[in-house]
Amino acid sequence: MSPDLATSLAKIAGSVALLAFVLWVVSLLAKLLKIEAELSRKLIHISLGLYCLTFPLVFQEAWEVGATCGLALVVFLLARGAAATSLGGGLHAVERKSYGELLFAVSVALLFWLKDGHFVSISMHEKAPPGPVLYVLPILILTLCDAASALVGSRYGRRKFQIEEGSKSVEGVVVFAVTAWLLSLIAILLMTDIGRGEAVLLAFITAVFGALLEGASWRGLDNLFIPLGLYFLLSNLLYLGVPGLATIAGFFLVALLALLWVSRERPGEERHFLAAGATLFFCIAIFAEPASIITPAVAVATYVAAAAVRNGDRPAFDALTLLLVILAIAMMFFVVSHVARIDTIFGFNLSFAALSAGISARFAQRSWRIVLVVMLAWAAMSVRTYWSEAQSPPALVFTLAGLGGIIVVAVAGWLIRHRDHGRPWVMLGALSMMIGLAFIPLSIPLMLS
Repeated sequence: MSPDLATSLAKIAGSVALLAFVLWVVSLLAKLLKIEAELSRKLIHISLGLYCLTFPLVFQEAWEVGATCGLALVVFLLARGAAATSLGGGLHAVERKSYGELLFAVSVALLFWLKDGHFVSISMHEKAPPGPVLYVLPILILTLCDAASALVGSRYGRRKFQIEEGSKSVEGVVVFAVTAWLLSLIAILLMTDIGRGEAVLLAFITAVFGALLEGASWRGLDNLFIPLGLYFLLSNLLYLGVPGLATIAGFFLVALLALLWVSRERPGEERHFLAAGATLFFCIAIFAEPASIITPAVAVATYVAAAAVRNGDRPAFDALTLLLVILAIAMMFFVVSHVARIDTIFGFNLSFAALSAGISARFAQRSWRIVLVVMLAWAAMSVRTYWSEAQSPPALVFTLAGLGGIIVVAVAGWLIRHRDHGRPWVMLGALSMMIGLAFIPLSIPLMLS
């Protein structure tokens, strides 16, 4: 075994041992000192988050962090099962269901892998690596601001709002935004070379966007949404300049106020759906391109229209499940884009156009409605795959072939319409994603032309 490999394995083993030790100590203290469940959980959250901030100094290669986080997932799963008494007492004493610790490990591995700055539409974002701020600031905000928000909200929160099966407080979200603004301002000034005016504006956008991610998250998903959402935000806005940042900040503030106004009298589930959906679409527009929200928007609009017709057929929080499927598809295309170093935007649009057709076929009671949605989804996809490509022969081939993929998912949605699939979006989403990925080779001539 080479000395470098031995050193890497020693660092990985030491990090995982430290994780297990922290879980054991906090679980023991929780029993002996009767520490509140939320406090013990956040003690673990803060301890591990602060250690993860040292990863750029401890580890040199992304595989080392990936292996560390993979083994951490095993430890977390043991804390949920066989070692629940010795390791899980500090994590799982809270009453709500959460997958936060598992998603935290996934987020750390992804952020370290992406920390030099990578994008979905690589051809549009050829920028110099902005340095460690893309890793440090999202982890810092997730570690400290999320903990401050949870502790203040659980103890002093009075104004509650519903998220899925639970609730959060306005006071907690405000604390998150204030602490995130301070941390962002300090980190951006110390770790980047942008000016003070740009730093103030970017810190404001980061704090408000992070608070929206926190408020819209449920079941520990903030441990995934916050770091990755802030990564995409910072990597695309860091060098935008004062005019661009001021425009984004103004638009973001107006959009946030409009969202609050539209959702003020909505039921809790609808309000949560609006907040989560708006946040997701803002992320897609930031890390891809504004036109990329067209096909996901068609998918959501198809669902909303179908749900209005057949409201009684929907299980609880069905709309949030669809948003998670949309997020998973977008993230998969991002990962493939980074690994293969190609622009995957054409397959991305095809997947969401196909998902729209599948949703329509799953719900529609008349065949003409399915045909209408198939054509609308195909037209929405064609904006990016044909009309913006100067109507070239490769663009026409991809667009026509894409119509076949859309029809395949529509047929799949039709076949499961009379079967007992409470949440079919995972099935239809996976099929749509596979079709979009399979058609990526057809898009390569488009990128080369």
